[in-house]
Amino acid sequence: MKLAVFSDVHSSYTKMLAVFNDMERYGIDRYICLGDIIGYGSQAEETVRLLMSKNVVSVRGNHELAMFDPEYLELFPKRIKQPLLDNMAALSTASVRYLENTPAYLTLENCHFVHGTPPDKITTYIHDVTDYYLKSLFNNSDKQIFFTGHTHELVLITYTDRNFYRRRIRENCTIPLDPGRKYLLNVGSIGFSRDDFNESKYAVYDTDKKELMIRMVNA
Repeated sequence: MKLAVFSDVHSSYTKMLAVFNDMERYGIDRYICLGDIIGYGSQAEETVRLLMSKNVVSVRGNHELAMFDPEYLELFPKRIKQPLLDNMAALSTASVRYLENTPAYLTLENCHFVHGTPPDKITTYIHDVTDYYLKSLFNNSDKQIFFTGHTHELVLITYTDRNFYRRRIRENCTIPLDPGRKYLLNVGSIGFSRDDFNESKYAVYDTDKKELMIRMVNA
C-alpha cells in the first residue's frame, strides 16, 4: 500500500491540485491530510471539495479547531483570524461537515498521524517538546512512524538506541526504513512554506517496500 501524506494546505487550491497531479505517477492507494486545510488562502471551498473528491482522510488542524472552538479562535491575531473568518463564510454545508468530522489523530498500519505533536496535541509544535517527551513517545508506542505538520517545515527525526538524529530535507529523496529505528516526519506544507525554499511538499510511505519518498512540487 502507498500512503500519500501532506499537511497545511491553507486554502491553496492551485498548489493542492498541482500536488495531486504529481501524485498520479505513484499509484497512491490512500491520501491522508494532517490538517489546516483552511486558513490564510482564499479558495477554501474549492480546496475542501478537491480533498473530498479524492476521498482524503484528514485529522484536525489548529485552524479547523479554531473554526469550531470560538475561545481558541479569539487567540488568533487579526492577520490570521480574518482570513479564517472569510474562509468559514465561504464554505458550503457539505464542506463544513467534512471539516467537523476530522479526528484529533489517526492510526493506520504502523503509523500515527497528527497535526501538532503525537499522540493527540493539535496546537503544540513538535520543536517545542523536549527530547525526554519524544523518547517517552517512541519507547511507549508500537508505531514505527509518526507524521506531523503544523510547523510548515520539512524535518525528519530518527530515533535509535536512545539517540536522536534530526535532518532537514531540501531535495526529493527516498529513505529506506530500518526496522530497528523509529521515525517522525514533519511533512512541511502544501500552501505556505516556512523552509528556505517554496515548493509544496508531501511524502509517500510504501508499506511494502518500507520506505519514505519525499516529494517537492512547484505550483
